[in-house]
Amino acid sequence: MSEKRSYKQYPQAFKEEAVSLVTDQGYSTQQAADSLDIRPNMIFRWKQQLEQKQESKSLLGNERLELS
Repeated sequence: MSEKRSYKQYPQAFKEEAVSLVTDQGYSTQQAADSLDIRPNMIFRWKQQLEQKQESKSLLGNERLELS
């Protein structure tokens, strides 16, 4: 029988720090992933999620200005 996989959950702060290693501190994605013992694709995914989150916040700010 097949068992259901359980995936490790990472806190939001950990994800933000992992992305920060690449974007702010100049690490390559592979170097950051190796130092944190995670897969590089996770950093790419977290980076995309953070960028989307920031874009949605900025749109809301622009909409607020338009309404005032």
